[in-house]
Amino acid sequence: MPRAARKMSETGVHHTMVRGINRQDIFQDREDRMVFLEKLSAVKERSECSIYAYCLMSNHVHLLIAEGVETISQIMKRLGSSYAYWYNKKYERVGHLFQGRFRSEPVNVETYLLTALRYIHQNPVKAGIAHSCNNYPWSSYHDYMNPERTAKSLTDTKLGLEIIGEQQRFAEFHQNSCGSDLFDIDDITTATDALAEQLIQQVLANRTTVDLLKMPIPERNILLRELKSLPGVSHRQIERVTGINRNMIQRA
Repeated sequence: MPRAARKMSETGVHHTMVRGINRQDIFQDREDRMVFLEKLSAVKERSECSIYAYCLMSNHVHLLIAEGVETISQIMKRLGSSYAYWYNKKYERVGHLFQGRFRSEPVNVETYLLTALRYIHQNPVKAGIAHSCNNYPWSSYHDYMNPERTAKSLTDTKLGLEIIGEQQRFAEFHQNSCGSDLFDIDDITTATDALAEQLIQQVLANRTTVDLLKMPIPERNILLRELKSLPGVSHRQIERVTGINRNMIQRA
């Protein structure tokens, strides 16, 4: 089956995500993260793109990028191959580092730009590894909040701050949680909806949504973790087939 064409962005801005193959970590230490940001900076200069936001998690990366002289596909290919080459050499490994193609969603509206910024910066909070955006060191949130850092940062903060007005309002905006309408790294899937439903139903063994909700939480979490381990199946597909809220799926 041919790959689906990427959605084009009218503004050239894309919310982009890439994940380690088999959900494996792509950052082992501080040096890895620093090198990734250095590679991103070099790609930015080469492609003349704008970086509005980034967040480096342990096994995936969120980026908010505006295309320059290269397309988003060219930008991500250059970034991915450069970092993977360095990472494989450092850890004496071979093979792919990233899981398939990167995932991207066009960002066409100013209000959505702010929502995407907040969503990216809140990823560590959502994952439970930081109490607030300010507590996580590997995101562009600090570039927006620190004027001295902003002048020499990788992040292009001007547009976001112009839209929202000032840094204090930017901070207050980030204290509110995002809705669930934005797609997530766990929505990356290699299984078609039909195949995903077939795999999920095999695990469910005729259990209904009511059955799942009535199960003791530890027992239900074991089942949900089994569903989450299905190859190529996304959290969104699990939610659609089981009727279980995605937050419950992610916490399992």
